Amino acid sequence: MSRQVDVTPIINLINEGVNDPSLIFAKKETNTNKTNGSTAKSISGKIKSKIRGNNAKSTQMKIAPTNLWNEDNAAQNNVKISRPGHDSWGIKKIALVFCDDFLHTIYTLPWYQCTIGGQAAPSSVGDKMHAAIQPILDVLQIKQSQMVRCLLAALPPGVTIPIHHDTGEWVKYTHRVHVPIIVPDPTKVLFRCGPTEKMMERIDCTPGYVFEMNNQAKHTVTNAGTEFRVHLILDYVDPAFFEMRAKQKCPVNRVNLSAGEIITQTRRSIDRAKEAGSRPQPSFLILGAQKAGTTSLYEYLTQHPWVVKAKRRETHCLDWRWNDSLSSTEERRAHCLDFYHAEAMKPYPSLRTGDSTPSYLLDYYRVIPRLKECFNHEPQLIILVREPIKRAVSHYSMVTSMDGTPEQLKVRGLEWREKSFEQVIEQDVKNMKDDGLLPYWDMEKKCVNKDVFDSFIDSPEEDEAWEKYIRTRVPLNTGSYSPLARGLYALQCRQWFRSFSKDKFLVMKLEDMSSAEKGVEWVIDKSLEHLGLPRYQVSDIDKKNARDYIDPFEGKDELKKWLHRFFAPHNERFGKLVVNELGYDEADWTNLWSY
Repeated sequence: MSRQVDVTPIINLINEGVNDPSLIFAKKETNTNKTNGSTAKSISGKIKSKIRGNNAKSTQMKIAPTNLWNEDNAAQNNVKISRPGHDSWGIKKIALVFCDDFLHTIYTLPWYQCTIGGQAAPSSVGDKMHAAIQPILDVLQIKQSQMVRCLLAALPPGVTIPIHHDTGEWVKYTHRVHVPIIVPDPTKVLFRCGPTEKMMERIDCTPGYVFEMNNQAKHTVTNAGTEFRVHLILDYVDPAFFEMRAKQKCPVNRVNLSAGEIITQTRRSIDRAKEAGSRPQPSFLILGAQKAGTTSLYEYLTQHPWVVKAKRRETHCLDWRWNDSLSSTEERRAHCLDFYHAEAMKPYPSLRTGDSTPSYLLDYYRVIPRLKECFNHEPQLIILVREPIKRAVSHYSMVTSMDGTPEQLKVRGLEWREKSFEQVIEQDVKNMKDDGLLPYWDMEKKCVNKDVFDSFIDSPEEDEAWEKYIRTRVPLNTGSYSPLARGLYALQCRQWFRSFSKDKFLVMKLEDMSSAEKGVEWVIDKSLEHLGLPRYQVSDIDKKNARDYIDPFEGKDELKKWLHRFFAPHNERFGKLVVNELGYDEADWTNLWSY
């Protein structure tokens, strides 16, 4: 099939005003980076882009609506799109189809919306543009639905786009196609592309020549002529891409933008200004358990370009940073939301933020009512668990360590500094026994009476004893408490499962991160899926907040054995809870941490 098409219909649509100077380039020195008189607040280095719109007053004379290159015309009858690199080089554009960096939403702009069949608002430009571009799609043997980006770009005379390669998630999945449209003298356009700078080769820029290039490779272009050079730049995906995204539970959205609509952009996201504030923050909370990989997971998730770090990883705004002096829900909500850049995040509903405060899982009686009061949109909830004995050892090691900042040492508390691990866990068992929580535990023989256990769990008496323990044994001024109770995951999780919809929860095991079948990437993918985010390859997957510690079981086999006896029925109970309440795979949660 010929790679040459007749581009005359496109030229007829865009020829008017093609050689008018770029207003962006002309204003660059006097009005750098200003749009609508404001620049969006930077958040953790991720929100650094401007709100784009059409309400800036024009200083130019009225331009005919048939001049598609004119910015004021585009702002009124199409939608203004920012492309920082192209804008800095003075490249003019006519945007037709565009998408965010993750191909999550594909936006069709008014000048490419077709009125046939009444599918969109009337736009003769859209009808004509569809018909003019269709021969290019025919040559490529693709459907309109496969297009994710399409624009016409006019490179000014005397301008060179330096050697570079395109980056971003969209590049991995797309085919980049160029079609020269208006090239007064192809010999004066030097377009080169290749795997390395030394291996770049010149590409024919004869009008109508359809060519695909690898935009992940090095490429550069110089317009040595005296007039603007215009290319149509088109990106498309294979049909399998949409199937892949559907399987990942992150299907691609399609949106028709309205004429004159304002959009907000960051480097990696695009949102509609009219949807500002539609995503309440925080989007997620990692509830715990403590010493179960919560720091690592938070650091992994916040590497995603659409996940913004809270002001603190552990905000504690619902437990010990809760402000009791505030008298109204509105004041308390404002206090909590301040930890999440809530106001600055409003224009960008594609973005998420959240925190990881692992004390929340245990401290349910304080946290749940406060969460419902201040975050009544009910954010997504993530729970990580870990084999409870290893969790307890890590907990003890952390709070008795002298490494850390003065603030960290203060928060850990002094209660365990002069006590052995065995003394600490013996005390926690005694506390639970005294509060009526362990009628099935024989303190002398250190074993579980299984009949009593089976009759006691899930009873009103257990609920009463558990609440007594939580209310009296969980302080706010120290981290030195509940080394074993924090490993009773069924008792902790069921309080949360009773309070929120089951689809709000994602429960995973720390051990999943190191398993051959799953691994860190699996944990990250599951978490992003839970947050409704497209997948992202995280660059840093090292463990966070990990530490070496002395084995407290050295020479104490009986200590480990009675802990096995203590936790075995609780582990089994927790596995059944997750299967029954959340519908998780029984194979993953049966014989959980079997001893």
